Amino acid sequence: MVRILLLAGMIIFAGVSSFAANNNPWMRTCRIEAGQFWVLKAGSEEYSMCFFGESAVGAEALFQFKSKSATPEAVVAYKNRNASSARGGICGSFDAEVLQGKDTDGQTFNVCKFSDGSLMEETTLWLGPGAGTTQGLDKALSSTY
Repeated sequence: MVRILLLAGMIIFAGVSSFAANNNPWMRTCRIEAGQFWVLKAGSEEYSMCFFGESAVGAEALFQFKSKSATPEAVVAYKNRNASSARGGICGSFDAEVLQGKDTDGQTFNVCKFSDGSLMEETTLWLGPGAGTTQGLDKALSSTY
């Protein structure tokens, strides 16, 4: 009887998780584009990211780009590689703030936060399109819906 209750609980939880993912457009877009939805914590803030192997973009920025609902500065900076100045490392050269975030495993990531709130992982931005580690992201950003 206990096994049946545990199995029923797992099925219900899996259904709720699937329902939540299907109703979250950021998660859904990330999953459709073959990325992995991940949350990073920086200070008291949490940031949703979409990882494509070793490269990452903010989940909201990916959704906005794919749905054409906005033109995220992070995606523009990545695709066009237009650095505006030479200050403050890679994020600063794109007039973005650098945030240090940790995932649930404690792994640390530096993320560039642009003035519109869009996000791009620092090394991803530095490498840019066409780098071996950015192929998944390049594919995701190659078209819109």
